Amino acid sequence: MLRKVLLCLSTLLLSLGGLKAQGRVPVEDIFILSSHTASSEWAQQMLAPIEQLRWERQELVINLEHLQLLSHRSVEELEHTVDSILQSRPAQPRLVIVLGGSAFNYAPTIQKKWHDVPMLLIGEQDYYCDIDYTLHCTGDPQAKRYPIASLRANLTLITAPPMVRRTVEAILQVQPGLKKLFFVTGENYLSKERQWRLEEYLQEQHPYIEYHCISSSNTSTDRLLDILKKESGADMAVFYGSWLVRKGYLESVSTRHNTVALIESLAPVYTMFPSNLEKHPNVVGYYSYSQSEYDLSVRQYISYILDQGIQPSNLPYINLQAGFPTLNYHAMEYFGLDTRLIPDEAEVFGEPVSFWDANRRQIMWVGIVTFMSLIIFVLLTLGASLAHMRKARDIAQNANRMKSAFIQNMSHEIRTPLNSIIGFSQLLGMPDGALTPEEKEEYLGYVMNSSSLLTMMINDMLSLSDMENGRYTVNPAPTNLNEMARQAIKTVENRLSSGVQIVRQPGLDEDARYMTDGMRVQQILINFLTNACKHTTSGQIVIASSLTENPGYITFSVADTGPGVPPEKAESIFDRFVKLDNSKQGAGLGLSICRNMADSLGGKVWLDTQYTDGARFVLIIPEKECS
Repeated sequence: MLRKVLLCLSTLLLSLGGLKAQGRVPVEDIFILSSHTASSEWAQQMLAPIEQLRWERQELVINLEHLQLLSHRSVEELEHTVDSILQSRPAQPRLVIVLGGSAFNYAPTIQKKWHDVPMLLIGEQDYYCDIDYTLHCTGDPQAKRYPIASLRANLTLITAPPMVRRTVEAILQVQPGLKKLFFVTGENYLSKERQWRLEEYLQEQHPYIEYHCISSSNTSTDRLLDILKKESGADMAVFYGSWLVRKGYLESVSTRHNTVALIESLAPVYTMFPSNLEKHPNVVGYYSYSQSEYDLSVRQYISYILDQGIQPSNLPYINLQAGFPTLNYHAMEYFGLDTRLIPDEAEVFGEPVSFWDANRRQIMWVGIVTFMSLIIFVLLTLGASLAHMRKARDIAQNANRMKSAFIQNMSHEIRTPLNSIIGFSQLLGMPDGALTPEEKEEYLGYVMNSSSLLTMMINDMLSLSDMENGRYTVNPAPTNLNEMARQAIKTVENRLSSGVQIVRQPGLDEDARYMTDGMRVQQILINFLTNACKHTTSGQIVIASSLTENPGYITFSVADTGPGVPPEKAESIFDRFVKLDNSKQGAGLGLSICRNMADSLGGKVWLDTQYTDGARFVLIIPEKECS
């Protein structure tokens, strides 16, 4: 028994020594022949599940060779490269993966080298073309295209096609006014195939779209940028395919993604393959197959072949078609595209979080606590006496109605400036270089304007609360009303539309002082001027004062050149929460507060229905000149 054991050990040692002497290495589990370069973003995405498998199963031996197809000048040179790669392999691998449709026609060559080797083909189409057409010819819809099944080898196929048609439809969804489409393409085989398919589809389905093809074969990068600068606008889009050229191929591979970085700031850019939107923040989006579905399919097929011994010829072809659009919210805003047109099924990158979504839990808890407090208060009040209970019930019901009306009217109005402040503040917080100084100044202006609007709403609510609770007071004092008018104008000047100016027509002596509450007068004038600024986009706003228009009273008026107010609405606009134009910001409280203030001053406010060039609001207060 001992002799037998020693004999087996000796035989094993001799065998290992012989393998070492002959320079043999372990058999490869997977050999990958890629028609792309190592820096190809598409190839890197296709290889991602295999790299993950290598990390999980470190015993797997996986080797990768890149053909760099476009760097070859002739078919003979390319065939020589393929032969050299295959001859350099020490033994037949357990599985060959051919990555990229331009290398599919070398499956018979691999089969001839390694008889009946299992092969998995991964590419953008389920066919292959003649090598000469793949390498040299321009895109031709009449070129010979052979189905993969005609290769008659022990293989199967996973197709991850470029979704040309669906990408165009996605572009039209977010840019329904599209008039021009620029297809940016290179000299490589896949670009040729995409180009003629895109052109054929546009001619059939969207002939009204003005189509332009910009190819790296006859256009420099500088010329490409000049074209897009001149054509930029919301009615055009760029469909990016590639920017590869045969001359200096390796350099063009390393810089082609820089081309995307250059053009994405000039025009809305869409790609037909997944793009890194963090790296390219102004690419509007892409339509692609599901990357997770692709990863799962590759891992499953490798497991079937290596672990379960299933022959590829017994595995069905997989054609990934269940795609979806991915859209960049920031890029759409950058190019002025309507984000409301984003389809429901789209995956949205960079969508801002609303105030409600960010604080939903806290708001709900506050609402619950508030509601419970109200219930406890009502229960305690009911326990005092029956009379108090009835009174408390009436108060509670009235308060509930007022609360509902108030919340209904104020929730949207407050959320609008808050969302603006939050959204543009997030943009201002982006890394240095992401925004130009002009953009920063513009966004800061939006934040300041929204802050002023929010302050005005809060002041209106506080004034309303004071009036309801009897804390509202009037403090008459000698007042220069001309100065009050000037201060009111300064307060609202930043709200004026471009080209609109405020004209002051004083009718009071400059140094005259009158006994009244100047701050309340100023607040009423600010409300009048604010409304005029909202509704006046051209012309002028006139603020006038007079002692003769209404004898015994000081008359102030604010007249604008806006759309005006229908006469039948002349009284209702002074009611709480009434707004004639819901698109304009504000809570609908200003005029109601003005009327209450005017009453407390012993005066009145009304709308002058005789004025027909816009709207004219009038304030009168008693004329009490100080000696």
